[in-house]
Amino acid sequence: MKKVFVIANPAARGSSRKAIERALGFLRAKGYSPELFYTEMPGDGLRLSKEIVKNHNPEEIHAVLAAGGDGTFNEVANGLIGSPVPMAILPMGTTNVLAKELRIPEYPEAVISLLEGAPVSVFPAKIKLISTSGEQERYFLLMAGIGFDAEAVYGVDKKIKKLSGKLAYIMSGLKNFIKYDPLPMKIILDEEETEGYNAVICKAACYGGYFRMAPDADLREPFLYAVVFIRGKRLSILKYVTGVLTARHVRFHDVIYKRVSRIMVEPERHVQIDGDYLGKGRVDISSGYERLKIFVPNNFS
Repeated sequence: MKKVFVIANPAARGSSRKAIERALGFLRAKGYSPELFYTEMPGDGLRLSKEIVKNHNPEEIHAVLAAGGDGTFNEVANGLIGSPVPMAILPMGTTNVLAKELRIPEYPEAVISLLEGAPVSVFPAKIKLISTSGEQERYFLLMAGIGFDAEAVYGVDKKIKKLSGKLAYIMSGLKNFIKYDPLPMKIILDEEETEGYNAVICKAACYGGYFRMAPDADLREPFLYAVVFIRGKRLSILKYVTGVLTARHVRFHDVIYKRVSRIMVEPERHVQIDGDYLGKGRVDISSGYERLKIFVPNNFS
């Protein structure tokens, strides 16, 4: 039987365990042999996916199915990138941005049916975070936020997030906006140096749901799109947020929108990747040339 390992975050939504059990039933009905692992703490998805790749013959693994939100998808992807083992996702998180980007449905039966097709190759980006306490490297599939949105993610109350989802991010963003008084960052886009207060480095077009931060970004291409917000006043932040909501921000004269291969940012700033807080430090982001195989619908184009 074709082996499918399921790595699930049971805290993604209140009804997640029922959805996971349904998915297991659909897998068995389709002739797969599923094995379930629940995550218990941050980092478990990465650890479990690495162990699966290490301890099993890749030819015997049909897929590793990540069930949860964008944070779970990021962890599992980081354990599979560069291996021949394909990934599938079952969206059960707060915003499910990766699922929206890849046009993956949020129903277990529809997700399981995708396993009958052929996976496509995507190119995650690599980020190096450099701080006084050391360095860490991770891949991301959606975006890296540096500045305002990362501080909002950093300030999210986990209890409120568990109860209300998106509301926790909105509340943290409002708190951050009230006390917002940033210093500029030096940003190097390939060989071009500029200055700005906030930056979002994108591998995917979608941001925060269906909003298109980088409308030209495509996970299947090994390129990055930098969106740099040059001004740091509160009124400018309101303008930028409105611009993103209305898809006009890339035309603003005080926004840099550019396809690049490498971005460096200093001094140390808060950083989030794929909606989860990564840490505070200097940033070095490069285009990904390690592939990740992932199951997507036929209408993903």
